[in-house]
Amino acid sequence: MLGLNLREEFRGKRLKGTAIELSNETRTGATQIAAKDFLEITYPTHDLLKGIEAVGPDQGRPVVVIGERGLGKSHLMATLYHAVTDSASTRAWLKSWATTLGEPKVGEIPLRSGMQVIGESLHRQRYKFLWDLLFEQHPHGPYIRGKWEGMGAAKTDIPSDQLILELLRHTPTALLLDEFQTWYDGLTNTKQYPWKNWAFNFIQILSEIAKEHPDLLVLVVSVRNGDTDAYQQIHRVNPVQIDFKAGGSPERIQQDRRRMLLHRLFENRLQLSDGNIEVLISRHVAEYFRLLDVPSSEQERKRRDFKETWPFAPHLLQLLEDQVLVATDAQETRDLIRILANLFKNRGDHAPILTAADFRLDDDASGIGALLDSVANQHHRTLREKALRNITSVTEAVPTHSSVVPHLQEIIGALWLRSIAVGNLAGAEPAMLHAEVTRDKAVDDNAFQVELATIVENSFNIHQDGARLVFREEENPQAKVMAFARNDKLFADGSDLAQLAKEVRYVIGGSEDVAGKFRVIALPRQWSSDPWSTLDESERPERWDDLLPIVVLPEELDKPNERLGRWLKDHLQKRRNTVRFLLPRSGSINVFMDRDLIILARAEMKAQEWSGQGPEYGKLHKKYQGELRDNLKKRFDRFAVLARWNFADPAQCEFHIESLREQGAKIPEAIEAALTNDLFVPEDFEALALEAADGNSALGKVLRELQEPRPTGQDCIPWLGETAMKERILRLCARGKLAINLRGMEYLQAQAGEDEDTAWRRLRPKLSYTGRQLDEIFLLEPGAVPSTGGSTPPTAVPKDSDGGLFGGGVMGPTHPVTSEQSPLGGYTETGEVTPASIFGNATSNGPASGGADKPRVKLQNPPTSPLNLIGKLEGWGVGPATPVTEVAIKISSATGAQIKELLKKLPDGMTFELSLEKDAEQ
Repeated sequence: MLGLNLREEFRGKRLKGTAIELSNETRTGATQIAAKDFLEITYPTHDLLKGIEAVGPDQGRPVVVIGERGLGKSHLMATLYHAVTDSASTRAWLKSWATTLGEPKVGEIPLRSGMQVIGESLHRQRYKFLWDLLFEQHPHGPYIRGKWEGMGAAKTDIPSDQLILELLRHTPTALLLDEFQTWYDGLTNTKQYPWKNWAFNFIQILSEIAKEHPDLLVLVVSVRNGDTDAYQQIHRVNPVQIDFKAGGSPERIQQDRRRMLLHRLFENRLQLSDGNIEVLISRHVAEYFRLLDVPSSEQERKRRDFKETWPFAPHLLQLLEDQVLVATDAQETRDLIRILANLFKNRGDHAPILTAADFRLDDDASGIGALLDSVANQHHRTLREKALRNITSVTEAVPTHSSVVPHLQEIIGALWLRSIAVGNLAGAEPAMLHAEVTRDKAVDDNAFQVELATIVENSFNIHQDGARLVFREEENPQAKVMAFARNDKLFADGSDLAQLAKEVRYVIGGSEDVAGKFRVIALPRQWSSDPWSTLDESERPERWDDLLPIVVLPEELDKPNERLGRWLKDHLQKRRNTVRFLLPRSGSINVFMDRDLIILARAEMKAQEWSGQGPEYGKLHKKYQGELRDNLKKRFDRFAVLARWNFADPAQCEFHIESLREQGAKIPEAIEAALTNDLFVPEDFEALALEAADGNSALGKVLRELQEPRPTGQDCIPWLGETAMKERILRLCARGKLAINLRGMEYLQAQAGEDEDTAWRRLRPKLSYTGRQLDEIFLLEPGAVPSTGGSTPPTAVPKDSDGGLFGGGVMGPTHPVTSEQSPLGGYTETGEVTPASIFGNATSNGPASGGADKPRVKLQNPPTSPLNLIGKLEGWGVGPATPVTEVAIKISSATGAQIKELLKKLPDGMTFELSLEKDAEQ
């Protein structure tokens, strides 16, 4: 291919390793060969030139090379070694590149010479202590070692800075410590063997000497990152950092990296003419621009990229660098060189430009072997085996495959390589696959579409992921399941729609927390005309219990107020104010008409049905179920509750329609939070509760009324559930707003001087009644009840009483009576006497309301609060229509203001007699 030649080390059948060692026992290490030979394979990247400048004669800072494995740290360290030991060869190399790159400043970089250079790869663990390395390899080292060890009792744990300075004054030194972090992190650090502490202190001495005496010591260390403690010591002296980021310019990084790759791989890449390369790749580039719709403003820059990265396509290098190798344990540049060398050796003579389509799955030598060795990922190897089976499947299914799918190997190979990329980048769009199989001849668009469709239809591992095709491990079971799922005749009984409704219910209300509080009803496709007939009986309104109903609508509504109002009137006869409507997001079609959702529901059903045939079907069931549920979770983003009701004209109904941020099983609680915090108006509820207390209404009746819309166009009060509503009423009781008569046996009311929280804690356990029991509990206006929260203690009934506010007559009984205590805390007469009343002198003779004479029962009660007296009336059966006579209320003492206030509250249409006693004026 245009006479391009791989370097000698890459030409053999077995590729030599590309890892750089500073030295080894065979004396083939990077620092043990001639500088000229080593620099021959070295490209002057920005980072490398920065390092050479940093160890120059006018510099005075340590140098730290930072980067993960495989980026080229060791290569850079070896270059610095040769730059100091053989400045002449390095100078010639720099001038040559200055001419080649057209950058004269490269040839003018000053070089240091005349120093003892010590370079060591510390990960080989040949030295326990850094000073051992200095003492062994420095010409004055044995003397300084002896001097230090001969200090006797004055000997320190580590050599002092004075000893090291004496060593360096004898012979200035450049010390290059490769893999310093690996060595340092492996040191022990116990009380008996504090070697890491010693290394920590010694590297501080070296870094300070390198900063203060740059003429005596040049210190260069390489680390993987800046987290090591030893690096932090060097960091204190502000070292020069080389981090393989090319000055922070992404474009410069990419250019440096790719030029370095090509120079490392090929002997004569720079000698080839750009014009010849452009002619060779012109067809591929033109089709790439057309198929991927590259803007004309970008084409010239892209064309330069194609020429600069040749013989490899830039989209191939980007795929390997940014997607494939990043997702693996590959050693960056080192592994990339091996992969590309193998690819060129095997396919370089077959294609004008190398793309992902040149990775032949059936040939390890094409780069696949090197790639898999670098990736070290069993998933990718398994995926390769699946892809090979897909090739076989296509060839067996298509007898004329050589003509129908001529690019079978290339398409499968390219798709496999792109399918092992990371995250959302996995897979390839058809246009990219089309471009990658295009070489010196264009491939007809229609022919390629037919070829690709044939491959996809007959492959069990190619999946559609949005616009992309991607290889996955699922094989025959998936093809079988999907074939059944797409057959409408197999689901004529509607089982697929029932399964879809079931998944809707589960997604919204499947968790235990939701199921214990909410009832989720997924309405069918014909929800507006026939919502109940296809549902299970337990989901129909007549079977609803105290769970809060969430009705899921299958489609978006064009006129939500009108349609929901009509639906409530036609299909729900009670509890209309309790329903929460869950609405699909805007733009969605009816759930039960969405082909994709129906197919997923069918696939889930079939995979579950066949799960006994093998574990693959169980995995597919979970897969399709997960995909279906994920889709359904995102489908509903609004809810509606009744705001105003109009039975006569449902089109005039109004609903609150609120957005939801939560998804899936979090939706019910999110609805309740919105109702409670945003739509529920405490003042409206309090007014309703106080009105009920004023009318002595039963709690059961109040709760039932709250479950229905308010009449005459009033704003509806959102129904929060029986428990929540009872607690809010009890809160009002704890605030002293109202009182509660618990079935005539106990009265709940805030006590004088009692704060709300204390009253709440005391009263809360007492309102545990439900069902019909709530009809025996009454809301009352508050009063001064002596024994709030308990039964009124019994007191003796006086035999007679004089001077009541009404009637002023005798209140005692007119005939002998035997009394016994009532269960309600008052007294009842024996024989034919009914339970005692608070009204003392209802005589037992005389007509009632002008009627015939009837037996009368005198009822009376000892002094107590108005609240307790009202309770007695209800307990004795004295209702609003019950006629009573001779009513007298005795007040033992009062002020004029209290009597005046009492008279103001007496009902109109009645007459009253007033008598009282006051002190005589003196």
